Amino acid sequence: MQRSAAARAFTLVELIAVVAVLGVVGSLASLTLRTALDGYVGAATQAQLHAELSIAMDRITRELHNINLKSGSSVAPDISSVTATSIAWNNNYSLSLSSGRVMFVDNGSAPAILLDDVTAFSVQTYDESNTALSASLSGSGCDPIRRIQVQITLVRAGVTETLRSRLYLRGMMEGA
Repeated sequence: MQRSAAARAFTLVELIAVVAVLGVVGSLASLTLRTALDGYVGAATQAQLHAELSIAMDRITRELHNINLKSGSSVAPDISSVTATSIAWNNNYSLSLSSGRVMFVDNGSAPAILLDDVTAFSVQTYDESNTALSASLSGSGCDPIRRIQVQITLVRAGVTETLRSRLYLRGMMEGA
């Protein structure tokens, strides 16, 4: 016995039900993919920020390690000024925050951008007993500095990364 063509076809109700089920499945699948993609983008952005921060912090650490002693002194570093967001040394080197950028002046040259998208940059100095010094020092007020801490925070695409480095000045260490 053969069925008629109308009996073999889908009804309109069945077709609408199938489309609705496919729509729900598609929505759930796209939501899952979107969540995974957002996680990947966030992780990739954080990895890039960390890499940029690490490179800049390595450069900052190298430069600060090269702070000389004041001429005629066996213990005072040649730091001319320190504020909460800047440090100047050896008469023509400086590191500072300017308009969301960490700027570095190398031996009196034009300022170079070390980092962009900086939301926080801080410089803290310490004496030989590891006591924090005033946030703003200049001239002979910089003589007791033995250790420097630099902290930088970047924010990009809603992702925040912070890195901090503490270092003893090379010329101030015993046996240096």
